Amino acid sequence: MCGIAGFNWNHPEQIRQMTDAVRHRGPDDAGFYCDERVSLGHRRLSIIDTSPRGHQPMQFEHLRIVYNGEVYNYLELRKELESAGYRFHSGTDTEVILLAYHHWGADCVNRFNGMWAFCIYDAQKRTLLLSRDRFGVKPLYYYFDGSRFIFASELKAIRPLAGDLQIDTTAVNYFFYQKYIGSDRTIYQQCYKLKPSENLVFDLQTRQLHKSTYFDLPARVEACRQLGLSERLEAIKGILPDAVSRRLIADVPVGSFLSGGVDSSVISAIIARQRQNFQTFSIGFRDESYDEVPFSKQVAELIQTQHHVEYLAIDEPFIERVVGCMDEPLGDASLLPTALLSQMTRKSVTVCLSGDAGDEVFGGYDSYKAWQLAQYIPAGAVRLSRPLVNLLPPSDKKLHLAFKMQKFVEDYHENPEWRHLNWMATFTDRDRAGLLGDRFVRADEFIHPAGRRDLTGMQLNDFGGYLPEDILKKVDLASMMYSLEVRVPFLDYRLVPMVLSLPDAYKIRYFRTKRLLKQMAAELLPAAIIHRKKRGFTVPISGWLRQSGLLREVILNRAYYEHGFVRYNHACQLLTEHLNRQKDHARQLWLIFVFNTWWHTVHCGRKS
Repeated sequence: MCGIAGFNWNHPEQIRQMTDAVRHRGPDDAGFYCDERVSLGHRRLSIIDTSPRGHQPMQFEHLRIVYNGEVYNYLELRKELESAGYRFHSGTDTEVILLAYHHWGADCVNRFNGMWAFCIYDAQKRTLLLSRDRFGVKPLYYYFDGSRFIFASELKAIRPLAGDLQIDTTAVNYFFYQKYIGSDRTIYQQCYKLKPSENLVFDLQTRQLHKSTYFDLPARVEACRQLGLSERLEAIKGILPDAVSRRLIADVPVGSFLSGGVDSSVISAIIARQRQNFQTFSIGFRDESYDEVPFSKQVAELIQTQHHVEYLAIDEPFIERVVGCMDEPLGDASLLPTALLSQMTRKSVTVCLSGDAGDEVFGGYDSYKAWQLAQYIPAGAVRLSRPLVNLLPPSDKKLHLAFKMQKFVEDYHENPEWRHLNWMATFTDRDRAGLLGDRFVRADEFIHPAGRRDLTGMQLNDFGGYLPEDILKKVDLASMMYSLEVRVPFLDYRLVPMVLSLPDAYKIRYFRTKRLLKQMAAELLPAAIIHRKKRGFTVPISGWLRQSGLLREVILNRAYYEHGFVRYNHACQLLTEHLNRQKDHARQLWLIFVFNTWWHTVHCGRKS
């Protein structure tokens, strides 16, 4: 992976400062370009053609590029471009992207199979083209005040140049509702993120910008539905191993995350059929309800990998460090084990494949099962059951039954899409109004569901928000802390719409999730692994919160509330109820802790 940065004026020192801010994304090389119109910067993590020929910004005629990502079909595109008369001077996919733009224009992105965030400076047209991959694996942020245009892989590179940035109240509400900030918003006003499948063209003369969507996932899903069912199933079985194979291309060591769950196990098992003695990685916890090491060891032994396992502790200095690395608040506690896993993995390899997105693509979340259950339970029965369900005692065990039942009845909504969002939420409208007071904004003012009532609609909802702005953002943040590139085979653009187009029964049937994936896995893995209870990848945060002096400091010290968004007395009440085991407020307290710590670190200069 790499880090990119740039802006629409000439300033060599400022572009160096921006590039230094994302050095962790690319420790192998640094490059800069400035002229009277633009400044561009790049930090390189060398993956393909590690020689100096891959140095960026890379030039071809009047074009220059800074690029973060991998295009896995670059060799096929290179042959096509060579047939058209182009000559190449490196073995990089960067040069392929640059020449593809020269040959096909901005539509070249439709030919790419991969993950990317790049900027191409066209000196002839006097434009900057920014592009983000179809599903948002790689991040790309920008600032625009009507005159100055600044972009970078991370907000921390933009912040010093943008001046006095104000926190966006709606973004704060988004964070406390869904534990991430979705759509094109960021935590700051005038700072935005390019959404998945978006191109942005900035005209350097008129200082106008134009955004367009080059990949319409719902339309692709409908197009796939025009194919016969057997044709789609056959295609899926061929695409998945090819998607894995393409993501093994590198000139550096490659491995695979292996938790022992079905997603990472399938990816690792497919690799094992293509390569011998490759390396797999997992971490463990002492709490057995969270520990998956026995399962990962079982799979590794079966498929015969060089398996690396470490039992790692998440202490308070590490938590402060991870939260301190955030561009903006991100409330997914699984960021912590993902960072530990990335730290361990980077000691052995530079690239790692993961099983992320298996739940979104094949239908694996409990909220999808809840959607199916809701089809059979009258709304009146849900309302009547609430008092009884709320009497169930809290537990520190992972995803305990009481939590699931309480979430189902408390956050039930007549509209399936809002019901799904509420089930995924930490603070619903009711809870957030108490937490934020006069800073409260209703969810329907910043989220606009498509109006679908089927399971595919729930999945598309997650592809538009939860996947890119929580799951993929978490993986990017955690892996880039340690200069590790993570590749996601389940997000091959040929695979996703094909699977989403299938009837619901191929995803969930009789409350059993990921039916098709598990059928495919039966050729690779034993039934005990395929059908074991889903655990997810997170940490025993509830128990930690009861013991943490750091949490008490951040929740009880008024200095952490100078931002004026969270009501101090409300937060203290949640903490008291949690410590007294009256209710399990772990998820809510974690978000308050993250927000307060992030704000204090960034805006008060607190060292993490």
